[in-house]
Amino acid sequence: MQDLQAEVTSGLLQFPDVTLQALGEDGKGPDSVLCGKFCGGRNTLAWLARGPQLEVVNSVTGEHLSEYRFSGGDQVLPTVRAVKEFSWQKRTGLLVGLEEAEGSVLCLYDLGVSRVVKAVVLPGRVTAIEAISCYTGPCVSTQHLHQSLRWLFGVAAVATDDGHVLLVDLCLDGLSGSQSEVEASDLEVFFSIPAEVPERRATGTREGRHLSFQLQAPSGPAVSTLCYIRRTNQLVVGFSDGYLSLWNMKTLKREHHAQLVGGRIPVYAVTFQEPENDPCNCCYLWAVQSAQESGGDIVSFHLLQLAFGDRKRLASGQVLYEGLESCNECYSLDLTGGIVPLRGQIRNTKLLSCQTIEKFCHHDGSEESVNEVISPETSVSVFSWQVNTYGQGTPSTFLCVFDINRWYHAQMPDSLRAEEFLHDCPYFALWSLDAVTSVTSPTLILDVVVQERSLSRGVPPSHPPPEEFFHPGTYSFDGMCLLSSGVVHMTCTGFQKETLKLLKKSGPSIIKAIPETYNRCLVAGLLSPRLSDVPPSSLSQEEQFEAILSAAVRTGCLVFLTGCIKHWASEEQPSSAANLRFVLAWTWNKVICTKDELDQTCAPLFDGSCNFVDPQTLRSLQQCQLLLTNLGRVLDCFLTEARELTEQGFANLRKKQVVTSLVSLYVQVVTWFCRSSLLPEGLDDDMPLARPFYNYPLLQSYYTGRRQQLGRLSRGKWDSHCLMIDGMVSQLGEQAEKLWRRDEGGTGKYPPASLHALLDLYLLDSIEESDKHAITIYLLLDIMHSSPNRTDASIDSFRTAFAIPWGLVKLIQGFWLLDHKDYENSLALLFHSATMRPVSWQHWRVLECLMCQGEHRQALRYIQMMKPPMSSSSEVRFSLRVLLSNRCVVEAWDLLHRHSTELNMEELLKHLYEICQEVGLMEDLLKLPFTVTEQEHLEKFLQTDADVQSHELLLAHRLQRASYNPALQLNQSLQVRLMNDCDPRLRERAVARNSPLDRCGKILPRVQRKLAGERAKPYHVPSPIIREVSRPTPLLTVTNKANAANVHTRATFISKVLSKNEEVCIGKEQKAHVSQRDSPGATEPAVRAHRLPDAELPDAVVGTPVAKLGGRWHTREGTQNLLADTESLSTREDTQSGEKVELLDTPRRRARRIPHARPHKRDTGEQTPAQPNEEPTTPRAAVRTGRRGRKRRSILEESAGEEAFSQGPGGSPLLLEDINPAGREETSRTLRERTPRTRSREAAVHQKLSAEENESFLFSPPLTKQTKKFEAGKADHPVQLMDLDPDLSSQIVFSLPLLRSRRKNLSSISQTLKEPELPAKEEEEDTKSVGKQKLERGRTAKSNPKKASKTTRKEGPRSPPPVEIKFISPFASPVDGTKSKQKETAGAAERTL
Repeated sequence: MQDLQAEVTSGLLQFPDVTLQALGEDGKGPDSVLCGKFCGGRNTLAWLARGPQLEVVNSVTGEHLSEYRFSGGDQVLPTVRAVKEFSWQKRTGLLVGLEEAEGSVLCLYDLGVSRVVKAVVLPGRVTAIEAISCYTGPCVSTQHLHQSLRWLFGVAAVATDDGHVLLVDLCLDGLSGSQSEVEASDLEVFFSIPAEVPERRATGTREGRHLSFQLQAPSGPAVSTLCYIRRTNQLVVGFSDGYLSLWNMKTLKREHHAQLVGGRIPVYAVTFQEPENDPCNCCYLWAVQSAQESGGDIVSFHLLQLAFGDRKRLASGQVLYEGLESCNECYSLDLTGGIVPLRGQIRNTKLLSCQTIEKFCHHDGSEESVNEVISPETSVSVFSWQVNTYGQGTPSTFLCVFDINRWYHAQMPDSLRAEEFLHDCPYFALWSLDAVTSVTSPTLILDVVVQERSLSRGVPPSHPPPEEFFHPGTYSFDGMCLLSSGVVHMTCTGFQKETLKLLKKSGPSIIKAIPETYNRCLVAGLLSPRLSDVPPSSLSQEEQFEAILSAAVRTGCLVFLTGCIKHWASEEQPSSAANLRFVLAWTWNKVICTKDELDQTCAPLFDGSCNFVDPQTLRSLQQCQLLLTNLGRVLDCFLTEARELTEQGFANLRKKQVVTSLVSLYVQVVTWFCRSSLLPEGLDDDMPLARPFYNYPLLQSYYTGRRQQLGRLSRGKWDSHCLMIDGMVSQLGEQAEKLWRRDEGGTGKYPPASLHALLDLYLLDSIEESDKHAITIYLLLDIMHSSPNRTDASIDSFRTAFAIPWGLVKLIQGFWLLDHKDYENSLALLFHSATMRPVSWQHWRVLECLMCQGEHRQALRYIQMMKPPMSSSSEVRFSLRVLLSNRCVVEAWDLLHRHSTELNMEELLKHLYEICQEVGLMEDLLKLPFTVTEQEHLEKFLQTDADVQSHELLLAHRLQRASYNPALQLNQSLQVRLMNDCDPRLRERAVARNSPLDRCGKILPRVQRKLAGERAKPYHVPSPIIREVSRPTPLLTVTNKANAANVHTRATFISKVLSKNEEVCIGKEQKAHVSQRDSPGATEPAVRAHRLPDAELPDAVVGTPVAKLGGRWHTREGTQNLLADTESLSTREDTQSGEKVELLDTPRRRARRIPHARPHKRDTGEQTPAQPNEEPTTPRAAVRTGRRGRKRRSILEESAGEEAFSQGPGGSPLLLEDINPAGREETSRTLRERTPRTRSREAAVHQKLSAEENESFLFSPPLTKQTKKFEAGKADHPVQLMDLDPDLSSQIVFSLPLLRSRRKNLSSISQTLKEPELPAKEEEEDTKSVGKQKLERGRTAKSNPKKASKTTRKEGPRSPPPVEIKFISPFASPVDGTKSKQKETAGAAERTL
């Protein structure tokens, strides 16, 4: 075996200048020798001393920590002779032995305050110091000491140059902080143990003295070293004459005193070492003899075996050996005997350091393991020395490691055999530190220390590892060297790592040196154990190369393999291609072999043949996982570096790489399950297991019940398979479903039938690794839930082992809580900022799960917080349903507008309408503004629905939008359907529905109402007839000059207005006379109907209300005043005629109805109750003149009596009383408040005028045909059309009311419906005040439309019940010479407008 070399890793970390300057001031004296040591344990401290100066530095960085310069009496500076680290009460310090001119002083130096806190005078010249106890007073930690020592507060052993050994009380209970080495306390020495130790100590403390017990009297030879061994409770005293003594601190007696084999050479250092589980309770003590203080060249190691009668564990946890039976030297090693090859004769040998490093195995925490006496699993002693040879300026430095366990394995030889060298020893390993000395030269090394935590072996190439793997030469560790000027860090690697470094450096050139490399790997223990007994000469070069490749893969030396692949891939040589094919084939064969080995290891874990996992199985799994991981990296390198590969070859290489990575991940997961005690699976359900296990029947029962519950809750509206875990499994694809159906009892759904089925998911290449981990985490949550003793530690360790993001774990936990109906905590986790944001399908699965279980508010909260993206129409539809289920109509309407396009508009609108109809939100929806397209789809939706309520909603919608004609048509169709239905509830709804429709119908002209009724009936559309005609030839036309229009001046207008005022005054004077003639018994003379020629018949003009613009109201008011005057004249003329007639008139025609003798029986109908919250309105009739009156020939023909009237029962004309019998009491009020009344109408009034003035009504356009209502027992007769004034009739235009019908005041309507008919006598008396009211209404009409509009805004969409309206013509037929004056009045009104 070649020499192992240490490497310098940091260079020289130089001390600060202040430290170097302080240490160099006293470098000229004879006793100014620089000394320094690393502090033991885990303290990162080092001290250096020269003369009276003490420096403390950081052993890692060289940073200055503390310094102190000791003072002495008589102006003589003391010298630091011994230093030992000491810790007490969480404070760190040093025990310092100072040599003065007349004796010595023991000082306790506190590093925290950088000063001496205790000092005591010592007899003689101090040579060594050792700390025995740092505890204050009797306690559990001092129970192993002598009783007299337990009364002391801190004990230190001090040795002098005359062999005197004392145990000194440090008096840690009396630290005042003001004592110094100059004012040291006196020492009271007891040669025997007194009985009154507490009293003596109290007395000495008061007098400023320290107690001390003499352990060994002065014997002559100086004490060279002291060492306290806690496990044996012994103080080891080494003398300058080669003797070694062992003192028991429990009895304060010497148990051993003998001279070492090395003779009278001083015992320079000792260290303790304990083997692993020695059955004879043996432990060992190393004693190093060295004459370096006197300049000698002898350094020898002696191993003493200490055999004890008992080994026990103390209450404090310490192991204690008791009853020393023997102490024998069992091994010796002389470093000057030629075991180390040197290039010259040894001149001087110097020991630098010796230390013991131990590592204990961790117990499992059970009661047996806690009480068990444990021993170190690893125990090595490290020695370092320096050799000076003649003819060589730089000394050689070495470091060796002695493994006592391997020494046991080597049959405990007493020394090196003749044929052995230190390089080939199975229990000794040697490193050369020449690399360190080359950096530090000419500065000498003061001390060397190995960091305990860095000691480790390499990776075993196989299980079980070969014998060479356990040699101390396989250790690797880091160390530090203390110099006078600084600190140097180094690292020592074992022979395995040295060999691997050689492989990395050699690279492709290894092909030329395969045999040599194979032999080196064999010696280093890197090859398989089966090759240990096979001679290298019996193997071919290819087999040796495969063994080298296996060693590189096992140890993770992938740089060697990847370097070879890259070099051969870039080199265009035939041999390179052959080498690449060879390495690729070997790699794939290695994967196959590892997979077969893995199957054999995992089979007992799933078939129930074992109940626990042994350490050997775990090591095999780890080895397989390591091999597969490294082989996968080799295949990755092939994929990266491959250049000239066919498509098929690249695909095959890719498949091999995927398979290798899948199997590697599978092994890693199986190993974790084994470490978590979830594997092996227990197939016998009756056998109770102390560890947690996978309870498939319990989980299967729970999730089956949950799916059945969701199926009942879905009611066919939702997807019953809305569990989050079902969605996660469905995302895995069909391969996962088939895999979970493979085992007996598997359903293809969650949960899997066994852990074997779960772990096999990791072998599927079509599933992402994160999805596999998500399913596993979900299952672990179920296992933890079914095992109450489990904690979240399993989830945390699984996440750490596979580097799973914490956000994914929180996301799966949220899903698990949602599936277990913990909605609040689930949403709290999903809303957490650290949680991974769900993907699209997870958003909608969460919402569907919440909606299916009736958690509509939670679903709305999820949408508001998470704002899931909507990329399809189905997602928009689902969001609409969530919003509408929470009655968020406006938000749903806005959402539809933001996500609707021309392609999905109809679909989304239909879905919205359906949901609104389902949850009863159609009334709220109809309040929103609609576009033309939206309104068309709404009407289409409501029309196609067979439900009557849908048609009624459509009817209300049309009324709200002022679509009266479609509303009337729809109502007519509903009436037709009602004829075939006998349900009384539908008939009641029809009565309530007809009321607003009748009122709205009265707004429209008769022609439009008739067309609306006809369109509702089914009719046959005739097929069009196309005729071809010749192009017409235009005739000759003659242009005539237009007649000059009449010019009206302002003076003429004023004159006519004044004349009309005079006529009004005359009418008022005749009022009393008219009232007397209007008695109940009076009859009116028959009125002759004058038939006008067709050319004189005016057209009926239906207008809209005049807008409130500018001064037009003043013009309209003036016109109404003129009309009022004209009415008064007509009233006088009609009154004088003496005939009782009832006039019916429209803007186009006027007729009188003559009562017939034949009576007509009236039908009585139900009255619809009045609607609440109605306010009275007083619409005003607009009076217009000018060109708005148009003429039609068809209308003139109707005025001649040729038009067809609707037929009622029995062939009689269908009048308003027949259509709406329930509202006859209100019919006569309508026109009375709308236009001025004539005297003849006053005689026909049958209701109270006082009630009329306080009630509101809705105006409907006048009917072209009306019947007269006679008293009881009399028949109604049609009225013949009479002569109309073409000028005046063309000027009067009835304006439409507001576009929507409104409700009336409930109180007024109810009063009207309950009002009984007054006798004829009372009615005639009440008509006397009509003249006054007519004129007043005509003048104050302009304020009424404003009130009506305000009233209609407050009213609801429903209309009051139908009322009976009787139209009374505002014009009377002239019977005397007043017709010309009436025309003048009308003309004046026309000119005014």
